[in-house]
Amino acid sequence: MKMILSEDIISVTDFARGTKEHLAELTKTNRPRVLTQNGKAAAVVLSVACYEEMAHEAEERRLDMELKAALEAYDRGDRGRPLDEAFADLRRKLFNSTRVK
Repeated sequence: MKMILSEDIISVTDFARGTKEHLAELTKTNRPRVLTQNGKAAAVVLSVACYEEMAHEAEERRLDMELKAALEAYDRGDRGRPLDEAFADLRRKLFNSTRVK
């Protein structure tokens, strides 16, 4: 997702006047738009596909970091929790989430 500054920065007023066209362009180019108000950046508008791609990449990064931390802990000798303890926690969480409140 690469921005083209001359095309991807527009005023809120311009966006409001041509919302339908701007949304079609967002979907077509898959590039975000920076909306300005009084000459200053005020918001970023993304297509659904662009947002989903960013969310997916962020989740992949989070999982990579979690795995890296777990591997580093294992390398330091931390072998985690006993299996019966981990399953007991999972059962407790499941039980608490299914209880009628």
